[in-house]
Amino acid sequence: MSTRHTTRMTSFVLALGLTCGSAMADEEGQSAIRTLKVEYDKATAVHLDESVKTVVVGNASIAEALLVNDRLIYVQGRIFGNTNLIALDANGREILHALVTVGAPDNAQVTLYRGNAQFNLACSPRCERTVTMGDADIDIQATGSNNKMTVAKSGSDMSTQR
Repeated sequence: MSTRHTTRMTSFVLALGLTCGSAMADEEGQSAIRTLKVEYDKATAVHLDESVKTVVVGNASIAEALLVNDRLIYVQGRIFGNTNLIALDANGREILHALVTVGAPDNAQVTLYRGNAQFNLACSPRCERTVTMGDADIDIQATGSNNKMTVAKSGSDMSTQR
């Protein structure tokens, strides 16, 4: 391949990249897509630079979002999986678009297997039984998780009333 041909190809690729990049940046009302890692059965605070009015989660069985005020969202991991979170301002403009991954805790977690049953322990410094996705008795945990979000929402509603 000649140097002239290589230079033309490089110029074409650069021009194409700049065109696509500017087209993506020129789309009005679109926010940059972020990634958000949330541990199972834990909450993460998402602080925003702009005011939001509405928060939508793609799959509410994977993650739950609670709009605390116009610049603070709590995201709770409910079950393992991937979904998305979108925050809109009062005019319907997208302020945040995040890909949410709910996963296992990174520290002090031990999984025991008995036949096809799975049991998890949280160890710090002593191991205690905890229910995690995949455990034989997960239905009990799912019910508890729903109750936790109801209590959290009630507390948030009371704190915003004047």
